[in-house]
Amino acid sequence: MSNFELAQKVRHLIVQPADQRQNPPESYLFVQDGLIISCGLLYALCYIFCMIRTYADKTYPGARWGSIRFLCLTMAYELFYAFTTTSTRFEKLAFLAWFELDLSFVIVALRKAHTPGERRVLRRNMILGCLGGIAFLWVLTQRYPDEREQLTAYWTGIILQLPIGWICLYQLWKDHSTKGHSLEIWLTRYLGCFTAYGVFLWRYLNVPQNWGVSEDTPTVESAAWHGIESSPETESLGTAAGDTEDLPTRFSLRISHH
Repeated sequence: MSNFELAQKVRHLIVQPADQRQNPPESYLFVQDGLIISCGLLYALCYIFCMIRTYADKTYPGARWGSIRFLCLTMAYELFYAFTTTSTRFEKLAFLAWFELDLSFVIVALRKAHTPGERRVLRRNMILGCLGGIAFLWVLTQRYPDEREQLTAYWTGIILQLPIGWICLYQLWKDHSTKGHSLEIWLTRYLGCFTAYGVFLWRYLNVPQNWGVSEDTPTVESAAWHGIESSPETESLGTAAGDTEDLPTRFSLRISHH
């Protein structure tokens, strides 16, 4: 006789404490879970495909001017938020998995598309850039603190991911070549961004009082309505619905995303 024992052991992914206090219906959490998982998988696939293409073609978009150096900023983002916004080990591992994908892509790009002399300069610049990015995010979150650092993460994610996506598309058009890249890879990144800000749009449509900052302050929701991309790092996987009372009480709209 079925007793749904296995289903009862499966928990929802991260639930904001402010949302949890409203006792959300299962349908709200299911849609949110789907968007978060889709975002994570799409962005992971994007980086895996980039590594494969870079390894095969020995180049990547912007390799001539060492554009890989700017990836140090997304690596700083993933490291910083892995240790400041997560409340469970699973969440932390999810953030660090994205960091490891970034690091793997950097290693492949440096080895396959650059000379030893270029590698030394790029490595140094990336290490300094990553440390500087972490310091900047720390100052920013101290200046604008809120629950789970949602505000800073959301907007910094947009600032990081918007130029990356459109510069890659511009390079495809300018070079008339898919060496080191492809339209499909760009589309994977773009869909990952769509699902990322879709998480916030879904939250706002259901619980607007929890996902607005003030009447005069731009919010995550308004950004989504105007079609602004957000990072796939918008959300991390992890917290069970039943564990949300243990989450930190500070709140900030995370800029995300990938």
